Amino acid sequence: MLNNYNKIVKIAVTGANGKVGRALTSELDSTQFEITPIDLPDYDVSKLDQLTEATKGHDALLHFAWAALHDNYLSRHIDLVNTQMIVNAYQASVTNKVPRVIMASSSHAHRYDLPDSDGKIRASINPPVPDSPYGAEKVFMEALGRYYAQDHGLEVICIRIGNINDKDKPNLDTPSRWMSHADLGRLVIACLTAVEVPNNFQIIYGVSRQSVFDWSNLFGFEPRDSAI
Repeated sequence: MLNNYNKIVKIAVTGANGKVGRALTSELDSTQFEITPIDLPDYDVSKLDQLTEATKGHDALLHFAWAALHDNYLSRHIDLVNTQMIVNAYQASVTNKVPRVIMASSSHAHRYDLPDSDGKIRASINPPVPDSPYGAEKVFMEALGRYYAQDHGLEVICIRIGNINDKDKPNLDTPSRWMSHADLGRLVIACLTAVEVPNNFQIIYGVSRQSVFDWSNLFGFEPRDSAI
């Protein structure tokens, strides 16, 4: 249980220097959260021993690290260092008994052109159909999270994050994928302060208000910013 307002929640954030990591940490109140940034050059998340050492004594691990230069939605290339970092995030959490893990999945985990019958794309569509090798890696992230939740007792939340950018404004080409920095912060705080994670595992779409992605969740998060 992390929802204890009498103490500061200690969280480790991989990829803290990246676009998503910076957007998140700028939204977290230092009187409520103590943040340990884990990123190059100080720590290499692909090295399990380094990640295990860096995450000792934490209440939650937020895994946002990703080698994106050659492994992204458009590249059509898989960099195995990202797979290794996914595995390490779960394994280090088990070793250190970090109870809750929040993973940066992606809206690319399921194709935009395969919605439910009502036109919505939601996390309950099963099986997910990724739109790229990058999206398939995120599906692997989620599937491995289910295993660690069931067999190792981790509380795992995978956020299918939409488009977060430094300008903090919707992309004109894909406005429905946008998530504001403030909405990202609100969602992560809701995930961190929840008393429990139902079934030890949840997938949530991390988007601001729009008409396609269903952001329904069990943590009370409602996006306030709008892309439309």
